[in-house]
Amino acid sequence: MLFSRILTYIHSLRLNNQYNMIGKNSRVYYRSRIINKVKRGVQIGKSTILGRSSIGYHTGMPFYTTILNDGNSSHINIGDNCRINGAYIHAKDFIEIGNNCVMAAGITIIDSNAHQVNSLDRTKGQDTPKGIKIGNNVWIGLNAIILKGTEIGDNCVVGAGSVVKGVFAPNSIIQGNPAMCTSSLSINRMDDNSKH
Repeated sequence: MLFSRILTYIHSLRLNNQYNMIGKNSRVYYRSRIINKVKRGVQIGKSTILGRSSIGYHTGMPFYTTILNDGNSSHINIGDNCRINGAYIHAKDFIEIGNNCVMAAGITIIDSNAHQVNSLDRTKGQDTPKGIKIGNNVWIGLNAIILKGTEIGDNCVVGAGSVVKGVFAPNSIIQGNPAMCTSSLSINRMDDNSKH
């Protein structure tokens, strides 16, 4: 366990360079990856954890967290105090994730379809990407897929296995394929973890 933490610390230091900005007390588990082709294109806030060990995780973890930022001027911003377990996040335009977000294993967040929809040759060309915004305090369940152009408001919950595309108001419970708002949450101050 101590060896794993040391490797994670060294890995986080190595990734924090002119291409990536990793905030204070944030950790990138050593088997997770950040692949960034744009200077300052990946920014991670304070006290955020990317990836984790599959040991003790409450369900299967099909892959470790990977962040891929490879557009011409794309960016990925992740806020403070997030927990991103086994997610694949790929930006060609932008992906912005707020503070205090929790993402379960097997999630895919992609702001491009990769291939063109209208095409006589599927092996050529790429579609136009469209950025994704995920608000503060959002929980995304196992194996959900978040597609290009999606906006998820603060405090939303995305159900396991949902395929999400569109704009969703704050406090929504989002589920299904295609995903839709099935109900709303009543968030009040008594639910705040800072009050016990």
